[in-house]
Amino acid sequence: MMNKLSRRAFLTKTGALALGVSLPLFSTKAQQTDVSSEHIDNKVSDKPYHNAYIEISADNKVDFIIPDIEFGQGIYTAVAMLLAEELEVELAQVRVRPALPNKIYVLPGEITEITWGSGSTAKDWLPLQHAAATLRELLIQAAAQSWSVSADQCRAESGKIYGPEDQSVVYGSVLQQAVLLAVPEHVELKKKENYKLIGKSQPRVDTPEKIHGTAIYGLDVSVGNSDIPNMKVGLIVACPVVGGKIAQINDQQARSIKGVHDILKLDDALCVVADHFWAASKGVEQLQIVWDFGKNVNVTTESIYQDLHNAAQHQAIVGYTNSAEKIETALGRATQRHKWAYQQPMLAHAALEPLNCTVYIHDERCEIWSCSQTPLWVQEQVASTLDLKQDYITFHNLFVGGSFGRRLNHHYIIQAVQFAKQVAYPLKCIWSREEDFAQDCVRPPYLDQVEIGVDGFGQLTALKHHIIGPSVTEYWDKDLLTKEGMDPDLLLGLDTMPYQIPHYQLNYTNCPLSAIRPGWWQGNGATRNIFVLESLINSLASKAQKDPIEYRKSLKLDTRALAVIDMVEQHSQWDKELPRGVGRGFAMAHVFDSYIAMIVEAEVTAMSIVRLHRVIVAVDCGFAVNPDQIAAQIESGAVIGLGAALYDEIQIKNGQIMQHNYNQYRVLRMNECPQIEVHIINSDAPPSGVGELGTVVAAPALSHAIGSVIEKRLSSLPLNHYLT
Repeated sequence: MMNKLSRRAFLTKTGALALGVSLPLFSTKAQQTDVSSEHIDNKVSDKPYHNAYIEISADNKVDFIIPDIEFGQGIYTAVAMLLAEELEVELAQVRVRPALPNKIYVLPGEITEITWGSGSTAKDWLPLQHAAATLRELLIQAAAQSWSVSADQCRAESGKIYGPEDQSVVYGSVLQQAVLLAVPEHVELKKKENYKLIGKSQPRVDTPEKIHGTAIYGLDVSVGNSDIPNMKVGLIVACPVVGGKIAQINDQQARSIKGVHDILKLDDALCVVADHFWAASKGVEQLQIVWDFGKNVNVTTESIYQDLHNAAQHQAIVGYTNSAEKIETALGRATQRHKWAYQQPMLAHAALEPLNCTVYIHDERCEIWSCSQTPLWVQEQVASTLDLKQDYITFHNLFVGGSFGRRLNHHYIIQAVQFAKQVAYPLKCIWSREEDFAQDCVRPPYLDQVEIGVDGFGQLTALKHHIIGPSVTEYWDKDLLTKEGMDPDLLLGLDTMPYQIPHYQLNYTNCPLSAIRPGWWQGNGATRNIFVLESLINSLASKAQKDPIEYRKSLKLDTRALAVIDMVEQHSQWDKELPRGVGRGFAMAHVFDSYIAMIVEAEVTAMSIVRLHRVIVAVDCGFAVNPDQIAAQIESGAVIGLGAALYDEIQIKNGQIMQHNYNQYRVLRMNECPQIEVHIINSDAPPSGVGELGTVVAAPALSHAIGSVIEKRLSSLPLNHYLT
């Protein structure tokens, strides 16, 4: 367990001499001048934070211990670039290591140590640069003192300090002197025109170990040696209905399978323990289980949507408004009024790596190998489960093969711990692909009702927006709701919308659904909100017989919003006529402090098959730290969003999730993926969120494109329902 670091440095002689520097070593004044630090969703604070540290070893290797997890978004590379740039070392010198859970990594204003909301680069941008620049200055001062020259006569380059007479010394040789120096109150960051790494596309630092197979994912973990019993593999089978329990079990045949050692039991789940996965899998096949499905056994998809429509009649709370005038008064002045409804389905995470968690409980301690977006909460919950001190819980946060919000929920880790406490050996718990789907914390279904007022020119003057659905935030941490009961996540992308709507009011009716475990999904609330907002804007433009882009420009967009529109319009040849059967759809968003505009070109064939031809994206995500990685995130986000919009829906029958694998829950196949062009605005603004932007706008852009072909207003997802 890592202990809390002091503000100063520490020296250790565990193999290599290292200098640890906690991140308060940066100028608070410089950070306070950055207005972009007031993130709404990511809660980036304008106060100094002390959430990570840098180590330089005697062999001149630089380690950055990162509290953010790497689940494909490329944060390891971005932070390595920020560090290397200001520290004046080669990118190859920087090693990025995952942090163990520790309160030192909790940012001021953050709820815990957390990776989410496309916010990692944005929150690390200034603090990490200041920390690295401060360390660079300390090393220069140390070298200057040893040469009896002024620090102004020295410079840092490629991990060395150079003196006025071309003398040089590597960083590792002056560490002991550097840690004895007073920390400078002010340091000067490099000017952007002097950047060697930042702003230039760099290969990912984690690519080699992933190509060579040395990167450790949860399924790679193996525990056991001469002092520790050999690890065994446990395959989980849980009641498929939320709230159900085991009524009766016959496990005699399962126990007879060669390699099966034990059948562990909880009230609602079993774990078949064997020497390896295949024996455990054979054991699961032989289990004879009678479930008591409980009160949710009769729940269906249809009954869930009926619950949403029934809840729409209940009193709502006002979650947000931009006007002191009553919305009904503003709507009353409208020349025309429209009432539309939007419906969005439950969605699975469907990450490539199925859930897994290895646990070893021994000597009143617990060691866990898995991955979590909130590792401190895992530590706290496991400590509570085992009635142990939190310091006795060690959590190794590993690479993960996709999350999309799934790793923000930990019931699977707690389940693994409950099984592992029944045995004396390390236990690797695995949820099969089918079990992963069945136990998922799904993106809940939502019903959105909107009432719109337009003037005589078809311009939007008033919008009353009513969201009906469960609160993911309430399920996750109800203390994060407002005192009125509003879920802040349901505002994401709406309270920062790029349009100036004179009167906008958002109402919310919470509709808990006991048959599902609601969970975060890619883009959080923005994905569902932007589908509604952009779809209704496209519909209003159509009713006004105006071009959808020109209609948006009439809603008083700010400069950055206009810039992404102009760029995507230019690269798409928006006015060029398309072949018969091919439609073009537009959507945009201002979320995670970034702006994005997307145009999708899609064909609907005579057989009602959708072919995605081209996706053109313009994005302003502030200063582009690693342009290729930004493009990659937009591309992957768009692919997820387009596939989900076209095909995906979790359905419930007899209280159980009906989709259990990729043959029933489609993702876009390689031959279905469109050509995707990503164009990045050259911006001087601080970096902002990227990872989920492509997903957020994909559904409204695609629905607009398909709707223009089949001449329908598409207000529900998935879109394939309109094509059958």
